[in-house]
Amino acid sequence: MDWIKNYEAKNKKEAEDKDHLLRLDERLISVDRSAPYHYTTSSMVLDREKNKLLMIYHKIYRSWSWPGGHVEEGEELFYSALRELYEETGLRRAKPLSEKPIALELMPVASHERKGEKVDSHFHINFCFGFWGEEGDTLLHPDENRMWVPVDKLDAFVAEDHMLPIYRELLERMRSYD
Repeated sequence: MDWIKNYEAKNKKEAEDKDHLLRLDERLISVDRSAPYHYTTSSMVLDREKNKLLMIYHKIYRSWSWPGGHVEEGEELFYSALRELYEETGLRRAKPLSEKPIALELMPVASHERKGEKVDSHFHINFCFGFWGEEGDTLLHPDENRMWVPVDKLDAFVAEDHMLPIYRELLERMRSYD
């Protein structure tokens, strides 16, 4: 809960999500995936020209998405984001905007199948971190499911309509950094 308590909300939605989470029984929130609310991290990686965003193809949602995943036991949020970013992209020269998250999102996840197993509906308490990246950096299989997407063409790549406003707002936050 300290991660939630210490997060400084940047807009009304984040403040509402934070207040909601702080009212919950702490036993409902964990890094354990069996908890109805569990922690995840994601990364927005923008090139230095602020024109392209590094994205991965998410098979479950059939959409291009930010790299990210579940926080592991004993792991700090920033290091979770770094680990997930490297595991999912292979990016070597990502430079963080900060070691603090740039966003907090409470995200509902519908029930689905993962690796042949049923996953019940749940919520991700997602902390997003911002990074600068270099398009020429080494990526794992760049032509398969990792690519630099032009930010002005996000709607052609992102099939999850509810994610487009989130990505656009985060891009604006990142563009304010130098």
